[in-house]
Amino acid sequence: MYRKVITGILPALFLILAMAFAFSPQLDGQQHLRRASSVPDLFNQEAGASDPAGILKYSKGLIGLFVPEYTGESFINSLADRLARAEQMAREGNGKLVPEQDVVQAFNELMQQVGAPSSLRTDEASMRRFREYAASIKAFPALFTAARNGTNCNPGEAVFLLYVLLSENGHPSEIYLDSAMALTQLDTQRNPGSGRGFVVGGLMSDSRASALLDLYPAKHSRSDAFALYKNLAVELGF
Repeated sequence: MYRKVITGILPALFLILAMAFAFSPQLDGQQHLRRASSVPDLFNQEAGASDPAGILKYSKGLIGLFVPEYTGESFINSLADRLARAEQMAREGNGKLVPEQDVVQAFNELMQQVGAPSSLRTDEASMRRFREYAASIKAFPALFTAARNGTNCNPGEAVFLLYVLLSENGHPSEIYLDSAMALTQLDTQRNPGSGRGFVVGGLMSDSRASALLDLYPAKHSRSDAFALYKNLAVELGF
């Protein structure tokens, strides 16, 4: 079933994230980014950063995909710092890549923790097909690394794949990538050479998986919620 293309993503969270990426100051030496037309397009541009400041910015955006603001700036920054270090080391060949099976396991265990029905699960075959398809159509190659890492992922990619699984209820599809690529191509044609801005087309319908994760803190203690996010970070390699 084709996903409905809407403006905005994960309601208020993504509006805040969008504004942060659009209007944050350009750092010396950072590549000038063009406008982004979809969530994968945005993070593909951010994944292209090679300097420590750029990788940290990329990592903070990724953490913001699923760790809520109520956890506090200190907690969010600590996870972002850990992810940035893991990402940098993995790119340099001095750290660990994250196997696809670890992303699958992290999602399935997360769904079990939040009380999701068994239909909200994924498997390694689905993840493999998704990443292989991304490689075959050269979709967002800085973000999706199957072409060079095979069945392993960079830590930042692993976090983004978790977001994809949450938004797609555990069933990542070719349509997700096709829609994002189409938006990027359309935006490029309409705005050739456009400067830095931010226009995002959301690529997700209502996500039961994301809704259950959002409800978790209301049904559990604050310490349980923090433990859930810390455990996710460990399972995703940082």
